[in-house]
Amino acid sequence: MRYTMLYDGNCRICRSQAALIAGYDDHNQIELLDANSASARERFPQISHEEAMGQLHVVGPDGTIYRGAEAVREILLQLPTLRGLGELLRLPGALTLAQPVYELIARNRYLFGGSTTCDDDACRRR
Repeated sequence: MRYTMLYDGNCRICRSQAALIAGYDDHNQIELLDANSASARERFPQISHEEAMGQLHVVGPDGTIYRGAEAVREILLQLPTLRGLGELLRLPGALTLAQPVYELIARNRYLFGGSTTCDDDACRRR
C-alpha cells in the first residue's frame, strides 16, 4: 500500500520537491503523480483539477486525502530520513503556523520558481 502525491508538474518548485521526495523514498512508499495528467483525474475524480492546482494533495493507502501543509507533514512522516521534520509538524500549533506559509508559497509558485511550460513574465504571474 502506497501513498500518492499529486503535484503540479508544470511548476519547477513542485517538480524539484517531487524529485527530492523520490530521492529519500528508499522503500518506494510514495507514488508521484502529476496532477495535470489524465491518470490523476481518472484515479482521483474526487479531487478536482482546480483543487489539485491550489495545493499539494496526498492520498493515503486508506483513501484519506491530505492537503497543503498537512500533506507535506504526511509525506515527511513516511520517509525515515525526514521523519523528524514531520514530527515537528505534529507539535501543537505547528500546522496552524505552517499552513499560511504553505499557501503563500503555493499561490506564488510560478512567480518564485517559474513554469516548465513557459518562461515569459505573463506565464509566471498566472
